[in-house]
Amino acid sequence: MMQQPECPVCRVLMEEGHVLDTGDNNTLIRMYWNDGPAEKGRFQGHKIKGKRRIAISTFRCPRCGWLIWFAPESGV
Repeated sequence: MMQQPECPVCRVLMEEGHVLDTGDNNTLIRMYWNDGPAEKGRFQGHKIKGKRRIAISTFRCPRCGWLIWFAPESGV
């Protein structure tokens, strides 16, 4: 777990969470940060083989709703 950041607008502690995306067949998948620029894959999608991939953690301000995304090396 990451240290709770403070909202830059409201100055209150933010809540930790995560963002899901819809994958194939409406399967929910966690979002990742991928190293380097986006490169189109051979068929569909993007090239990610051999690139660093880090799970994204998200924090939300309970007062204003501001979201801050982090991609810590530890791969939370």
